[in-house]
Amino acid sequence: MLTTATRKELLLSIHGIEMKFTTNSSELANSVEAALHHFQCDALADGPMLMECDAVERRDDVPVWVSRSAKLLYSGSGLVTGPDRRTTWLCDIYWEYGLLIADFHEEGMVVIDGASQSAQAYLVRPEAMTPDTHVSFVHFAMTELLKRRGLYTIHATALEYRGQGVLIPGFSGRGKTTSFLSLLRSGYRYLSDDHPFFRLSDGRIEMFPYPLKINVTDQTVAFFPELSAPSPSVLHAGFPKRYFYAEDVYPGPLGQPCEPVVILFPEVVDSPNSFLEPLSKKQVLEMILPHSLLVYEAEVARREFQALVRLVEQTDSYRLHFGRDVLDLPWLVTPLLQKRRARREN
Repeated sequence: MLTTATRKELLLSIHGIEMKFTTNSSELANSVEAALHHFQCDALADGPMLMECDAVERRDDVPVWVSRSAKLLYSGSGLVTGPDRRTTWLCDIYWEYGLLIADFHEEGMVVIDGASQSAQAYLVRPEAMTPDTHVSFVHFAMTELLKRRGLYTIHATALEYRGQGVLIPGFSGRGKTTSFLSLLRSGYRYLSDDHPFFRLSDGRIEMFPYPLKINVTDQTVAFFPELSAPSPSVLHAGFPKRYFYAEDVYPGPLGQPCEPVVILFPEVVDSPNSFLEPLSKKQVLEMILPHSLLVYEAEVARREFQALVRLVEQTDSYRLHFGRDVLDLPWLVTPLLQKRRARREN
């Protein structure tokens, strides 16, 4: 991290795409440095994408306004939690004068300028926010910029095994993280617990690491002995889930960029044994679209959809009926990869 009299600066290279992050907030800089340390670099070439994230004291200090003529593209909210039933976040996204404006109400605002490939974010009193909130602002800005360079993310866990990729999309409670950990502890390598990157290149999809902390529920922890009784410094308190870092529990190298060859859609079932149900390409495309991030610009959406179609075309996909044999999942999944490799070699 570079520091000037008033600003802190991080230089990032995200799978060949260079980005400079600056902020006037020490708390925000520390959170982003911890989350994105895998992508830090010492120097950048000319013309990197720019992210500026500034702390302000009050919402009225944000120097951006949404006019009545702005087009509303999206309106949503997060979880309702706590005894006071507060919503974790509120967000309205607008399009105005070529700018994408994400209004997070009392928490702040993010402005994406696709033409200049830059983002400006304003956080209201980040010193009172959690590190996860800091990172969520930066994640939104960063992924919006990266889309414009053809690097996309999807809501899924991802692993690499001997040069082949496994992608596991799934909503909360479907067994996504549990199946991911069952494979990770068995020699598969970590790409991402929540948002792997992917890119269409020369007609093929390649998947890339986006390693962040791994969030787990108490129910998931109970399945894995290495998590049930770890050192207190390994499993950390979080909200609403606890979390750990893969390298603290499963030592080994980070997974390498690879072609995804298998997609699994987990669904927990009351059965002693897990089993697989093959899915058609049409089914898979319909199932995977809700797990891709929202896209607000037509041309960006067109390119991302093309990449998702190619992803579906080049993979074998299954509904994973995930039974009580949690630790035995590799015996079901690894043969799929072996068959794919044999098919390709022949």
